[in-house]
Order: sequence, then structure tokens, then C-alpha cells
Amino acid sequence: MRAALTVTALGLAAGLLSGCGGDGGEQNASAPSSTTATTSTTPEKPAKAEGLAGTWKPINDSPIATLKITGTTAETTGRLACPGTVAGADSAKPVLTLNCATPDESRKRGTLELKPDGSALVITWDGQAWGGMVDSFKRT
Repeated sequence: MRAALTVTALGLAAGLLSGCGGDGGEQNASAPSSTTATTSTTPEKPAKAEGLAGTWKPINDSPIATLKITGTTAETTGRLACPGTVAGADSAKPVLTLNCATPDESRKRGTLELKPDGSALVITWDGQAWGGMVDSFKRT
């Protein structure tokens, strides 16, 4: 990184010096230099620091008003208000299981998918062969 900055700085200095002085011809010292300074940055890992933990609000029509995840426990509010558990929270495919007193057959168990930047969550609920319900959430 230091070598790249030194080369860039030397190139910039050479470009500036070449625009100064001269034989009084058409050269203009204030003309933009063709040398541009660039910096390279190390690609950052997606911001997954918070992971699944937090409070989520649906962005689609859902019987869940909020979903709160803390470690391996979950709790929903709204028409479908019940406790739940999260299995494999650190895995590629964590699973949410709701333990409702009156179960909602279309929203009992679902696979969680967290957007790489941690701002959105999708639950694909288990269902028929064609697939189950899908709920999309944003972090509150």
C-alpha cells in the first residue's frame, strides 16, 4: 500500500512539475494533469456483525407484526404472536420454528436468509411441494 501511494505521489509531482516553467509557449500551468491519484481499498466483508439478532418488521402483508430474535430464541407479535426457537443461527441456513398455542399451518417452520449487509431478512416457510409462504423483513 505504501509503495502504491509513493508511486502515485511521485507521478502526481512529476505531472505538476511538467506544467511549470517552460519556454513561454502554449503550455498552461493550471491545465489539469493527466495523472490521477488513486487509492486501493481492501474489500470489506459484508456487515453481518449483528447477525439475526434484533427486531424485524415485515415489508409484506404478514400476520407477524414484529419478529424479535435474541440468540436462539424468537418471539413474534401481531395476529401470529408466539414464542419460537432458532436452530443453527450461525449456519448458512438457520431455521425458525414457532411454537404457537394456536398454530398457523402456513408459518410453523421456516428457513432464514439474511441479506449480506444485515439489513433484510427473508423467511421461506415450509409448505407444499410448490413451496410455502415467504415473509420479508427489515431491521428496525
